[in-house]
Amino acid sequence: MKYFVYVVIAIVAASIVAGFFIVGSPREERLRRFDEQRVQDLQFLQSEILNFWQAKGKLPDSLADIRDDIRGISIPKDPQTNSDYGYTSKGPETFELCAVFVRPSIGSSEMNAPKPAMPRGEPFLGGQNWEHGESKMCFERTIDKDFYKVKGSLR
Repeated sequence: MKYFVYVVIAIVAASIVAGFFIVGSPREERLRRFDEQRVQDLQFLQSEILNFWQAKGKLPDSLADIRDDIRGISIPKDPQTNSDYGYTSKGPETFELCAVFVRPSIGSSEMNAPKPAMPRGEPFLGGQNWEHGESKMCFERTIDKDFYKVKGSLR
């Protein structure tokens, strides 16, 4: 009976250790969740920048311009450092969103591999690729004026 208890304890301990190797440590999982939140925040900001462009016919000068208390739009901050995300308007329809990631995204080893051509009608040139390395990453987006139209006056 004594040996049976030791075997059960060893199996449980081995299962816990194997779980850390398969899933990762709680710290690693926490860091991955921070990065997932960063991507979600950048997707939200991209959407709101597009809404701003459609409403006003131009890109915002800064992320502060898309803040809207009436619609409840606030500008998210990095979930780990509470710092602002980067934004740069690079032309009439082109902008860049930046964040600092702490872990590479799944599949990021293929980030520099050739990508297949995007299907016709893709709203943004370059698609919706949010793959990132373990560093500061900037994602350039260009609004397709043929796909998204500036909203006209309601008068």
